[in-house]
Amino acid sequence: MNKKTIVIGLDGGSWNYIQQWIDGGKLPTFKKLQSSGIWGIQESQLPPVTSPNWKCFSTGLNPAKLGVFWWENIDLKNHRIYIPSSESFSGKEIFDYLSDAGFRVGVVNMPTLYPPHQINGLMIAGGPDAMESDFTYPAPLEKMLKSKFNYRILPQNISFMKKDADQVIAEIYRLIKVRFQAAEYLLTEGDFDFFMVAVYLINVLQHYHWGDDKVFKAWQIIDNGIKSLLEKFPDRLFILMSDHGTNEIKVKFNISAWLEQKGYLRLKTKNSSLKLHKLGITRERVTKTLTKLGLKDIVKKAVPKNLQQMLPDDVGHVQFAGKGEMIDWDKSQVIASGQGPIYLLNKDESFKNQLISELESLEHQGIKIVNKVYKKEEIYSGQHLSEAPDIIVDQAPNTHFSGSLGSKEVFEQPQHWKGENAKNGLFLAYKQGLNPRKQDISILDYAPTILNHFGLDVPKEMDGQLIEL
Repeated sequence: MNKKTIVIGLDGGSWNYIQQWIDGGKLPTFKKLQSSGIWGIQESQLPPVTSPNWKCFSTGLNPAKLGVFWWENIDLKNHRIYIPSSESFSGKEIFDYLSDAGFRVGVVNMPTLYPPHQINGLMIAGGPDAMESDFTYPAPLEKMLKSKFNYRILPQNISFMKKDADQVIAEIYRLIKVRFQAAEYLLTEGDFDFFMVAVYLINVLQHYHWGDDKVFKAWQIIDNGIKSLLEKFPDRLFILMSDHGTNEIKVKFNISAWLEQKGYLRLKTKNSSLKLHKLGITRERVTKTLTKLGLKDIVKKAVPKNLQQMLPDDVGHVQFAGKGEMIDWDKSQVIASGQGPIYLLNKDESFKNQLISELESLEHQGIKIVNKVYKKEEIYSGQHLSEAPDIIVDQAPNTHFSGSLGSKEVFEQPQHWKGENAKNGLFLAYKQGLNPRKQDISILDYAPTILNHFGLDVPKEMDGQLIEL
């Protein structure tokens, strides 16, 4: 029996968003796969974000076994905020299990893989965290990709998405096509047992242009790319998956501003980021200058991320590691990341319960802000539980939690970001002779299912369940 498998990862892919085009016959490949395959909702781990959910997919482990909980980790003990890399994650990935068992493996463009590591095959790291150099294993593959496909991780001018969108969007369309072209070329040239290609940039479009025809055009490109792979490799098992779903933003909730108003978060009165903003030195201006000089990628690689992120944005907000220098750690009780994770410096249980109650009761103009708040023990388990956020918010539909510092407004209307992540993504499995049906799964189910499909034992530490294929 042919066990060869192709996984197509669609960052932010969500049935609730694309079903209208499937039903209308505008995405014919998706329509064909739905009618002949197993498909349903895939529930992501909270928070439903690219990091850590791509690693939840590839390891079958929940975030407390991975040790990474969002794009930033907050180290309460040492009063610091830092950005994880692929090397920050605990856990072995399906790529490594399969490689160790002698199977040939190819991975193209998956986020959270930078820097790539050695496997029995090839690995191409994807955005948003990968750099534009040293993103392939083996190393010579990078030169071939750039020469043959003009391959890039991100559009050269992606930082101009807010102002010069048309140029960036045209490059996004080209790069989505390139992902499929490169995957088809590599599959044709090499004998891979397991092959995966991920499309990260579709979610960038959904963030900035949710509900716009610009997004629909990108999904048409994806539909055509999948069609071509199906025609070239008809005898393989195809699995379509996403790291999370998407939904429209109607309310932006600046949780740090709310915590400041409540007196739970205190900021230093003097900090370097505020001084830089007053001097007109912002992330956007610096990036634009470096791009024009052709130095952006060099500086991005050479300058530590915590220093890069001290630069405020054009309205004076500071994100990620740059926040650490602004917080008065000794006087604060709560520190929040964006999109759900909240860390408590005040560990009193009554205070924790009070904060949960206050968050779950939040509303703005009739829109509920929080679906539910979980204590970490309710949804996480593993050796890194002590490092996990103390409580995790499941954002209500149509809300976006911003964790940046510097805003004075608690609630705002969406401006640049129009689409937010949601925990319900998409799952679809297709092969000849499959019994079509609806089935909902967890993102943790892929890793054990794929290993079982290849006849390998499923490690006991994996949290997922087997999907019957």
